[in-house]
Amino acid sequence: MIDLSRADVVFISYDEPEAEANFAHLQAQLPRARRVHGVQGFDAAHRRAAEGASDWVFTVDGDNRITDPAFFGGWLDVAPRDLGQVFSFSARNGLNGLCYGNGGVKLWPRVLLQDLRSHETATRRAGQLDFWTVPFYLINRVVSEVHMAATPAQAFRSGYREGVKLCVIRGQAPAEAYPYLPLPQAFAMHLGDVNLDRLRVWCSVGIDQPNGDWAILGARLGAVRTALDGTLPQIIADYPAFAQFWEKIAAQAADPAQRLDLSEALATRLDSAIGLALPRLDAEGSVQARAAVRPLRGSGPMQPL
Repeated sequence: MIDLSRADVVFISYDEPEAEANFAHLQAQLPRARRVHGVQGFDAAHRRAAEGASDWVFTVDGDNRITDPAFFGGWLDVAPRDLGQVFSFSARNGLNGLCYGNGGVKLWPRVLLQDLRSHETATRRAGQLDFWTVPFYLINRVVSEVHMAATPAQAFRSGYREGVKLCVIRGQAPAEAYPYLPLPQAFAMHLGDVNLDRLRVWCSVGIDQPNGDWAILGARLGAVRTALDGTLPQIIADYPAFAQFWEKIAAQAADPAQRLDLSEALATRLDSAIGLALPRLDAEGSVQARAAVRPLRGSGPMQPL
């Protein structure tokens, strides 16, 4: 049994527009929370969170807002074989309603967190993109909500990152993983039903929300560049490089009509090349689709790459 009330709570922020408000909200609910801010590099920031920490450390991302503070005062019943893993809890995405580990709270063993080698220090491509080389135990309990569309830049970056990450499984894009299959079959085989559904939601739901069109554009562009164009995905882990990429896209799609045309062209490519069959939702349809999203149940380990 892990006593969650004794675990450190560390808020990790970099440039999230609502980070100050989210941290204030967190401290009001969990006064023991402390903050790591402005550390460049995902790996470096997380290792900083382990400094001076107890045996277990919660990490809360800068765009994340806790919705179940009582959870952090409870107990977690863990089998001895799982004590070396990171426990990943679901977060609800306020833009599209999806509930899964993206952006969610993580509970780390301090020894794993302080010895982390991922993202900018990883030697394998999969580890450069996310914590995919770390042993994770997924728990589909929603304890927070992600707010990732406060500005056009944040919304586009968040959508693009998920458009890439949902297409890259075990460090490979569909065409790499199944080079002898037609691309639609390779795509479906590689992603599986759950990731396919999540990608469709990212690429179609949220137009009714502020900056939702930017998030949808980002998700579509990330998927096209990764699954169809063979673009290397490492840019999602390099915020300075992504900022330059964003400036180009922002100039091309500054006008809403231009943005809509570009987004529609990307959706058409995804439909025709891999049969994604994206729905074109208006504001009312987006509201209904978000309300229909239901979180997964259950939990279990996810083997590292």
